[in-house]
Amino acid sequence: MNPNRLIDEAMQLQPSIRAFIAEVILDTLDCEDNFLVSSAWQVEIQRRCAAIDTGTARLVDNESAFRSLRDSLV
Repeated sequence: MNPNRLIDEAMQLQPSIRAFIAEVILDTLDCEDNFLVSSAWQVEIQRRCAAIDTGTARLVDNESAFRSLRDSLV
């Protein structure tokens, strides 16, 4: 499958499903030993993943997020 097509199709999925897929893919990457995440970020990442998994996270698509950011700068 073409990577662009895969991305296009993935973007049609619900945000919680996309987050799950992203988490699974990230888990498969071999990171260099010097790539360390502080314990504070590890806690934050786990908190955010748990919020997504339980459905309590308020997920926003990127277009809405960037539009809101642009509007706040004007």
